[in-house]
Amino acid sequence: MTGDDTARFLVDDAARVAAIAAEVTRAGIFAFDLEFVSEDRYIPELALLQVAWGDPSAPELAAIDPLAVDVRPLLELVADPAIEVVAHAARQDLGLIATVFGLSGRRLIDTQIASAFAGLADQIGYARMAQKLFGAAIDKGHQHTDWKRRPLSEAQLRYALDDVRHLLAAWKLLEGQLAARGRVDWAREESDRLARSAAQRRTPEEAYRAVGGWAGLRPGQLAALRELAAWREREAVGSNTPPSWIATDPVLLEIARRGPGDQRELGRVRGVQSGLVRKYGEALLAALGGAAGQSLAADAPPPLGPRAQAQAAMVSAILQARAGEADIPARLVGARADAEALVAAFEGSGNGAGPLMEGWRHELAGRDALAWLRGEVALAADPGAAGGVRLLRIGGDP
Repeated sequence: MTGDDTARFLVDDAARVAAIAAEVTRAGIFAFDLEFVSEDRYIPELALLQVAWGDPSAPELAAIDPLAVDVRPLLELVADPAIEVVAHAARQDLGLIATVFGLSGRRLIDTQIASAFAGLADQIGYARMAQKLFGAAIDKGHQHTDWKRRPLSEAQLRYALDDVRHLLAAWKLLEGQLAARGRVDWAREESDRLARSAAQRRTPEEAYRAVGGWAGLRPGQLAALRELAAWREREAVGSNTPPSWIATDPVLLEIARRGPGDQRELGRVRGVQSGLVRKYGEALLAALGGAAGQSLAADAPPPLGPRAQAQAAMVSAILQARAGEADIPARLVGARADAEALVAAFEGSGNGAGPLMEGWRHELAGRDALAWLRGEVALAADPGAAGGVRLLRIGGDP
């Protein structure tokens, strides 16, 4: 790539952004990737948007500079249900787009997810995927570069464009492999689930749930923590500062427990430094004042009893067995929490509920797990089976 190439691929004017958006819309599919700066920030700052469209074997490429031009016309295409969007390990990128631009992915295909369903590898990196699929060698030397510094070097631009250069071809190849195994819909469903999850951001009023130990507080203390955590969340977003830099979780918990009435008492709370009192003392006390007289009951689900815990372990074994038979990561099928949710729902209603009862998970493993809970099948050890166990119909064949 020469200096002239740099000028051709780097886009910093609105007319060219509009033209690319029109070309992508006509194509109906494109790939994207973001470069951003996250160090010392709560919300990463977008520094470059790369896109690829057209012929998967020789795509059109562009790197749009968000420091020079509005990139929203292209990012809006990520949320266009008429356009298929290809990305790799896109959770962070989609989270940034949702937080900063208020846009959510609608027809996403994540090639990391598709690779897992195709049996390539679990959580495979983009460079490794390209190497395994095409034998392509991608230089990752600029992975930790300062993407906000201008001008961008030719090496930086080459690295950035390589991050989208192979995505359309990768999806075309993976789609064929998945179609042969009846799993294209699985990849689409899981990619859509990722897009929805990445777009969800907790409200300030829900921020207390991310503070470790909140469920152990008394109702009045929990109400205080809710107000304190909501204040910290707003302060973090407003100043784009990591919340722990403002006040750590243990400090918020201790303030909520002690409920100091003035700055002198606040300064005596364990873990509270004088700098915190000077900078945020009034705000912290105001948050506590807002919680005065309130109570909030912890709504965390009660722990499962010994019988249900044992059942959840067996459900997890079924999930692992079915994952092994399908040659996909057990992590994708379901976690221990999903098994526990299924058991809890069954205890409450005699029916299943939760992720294991939805979509491809139900098809692969959820219905078998529910059948076991209902006593319709038995779980037997089988060293020769892919998952080490097999299900036997009660009074019948496997």
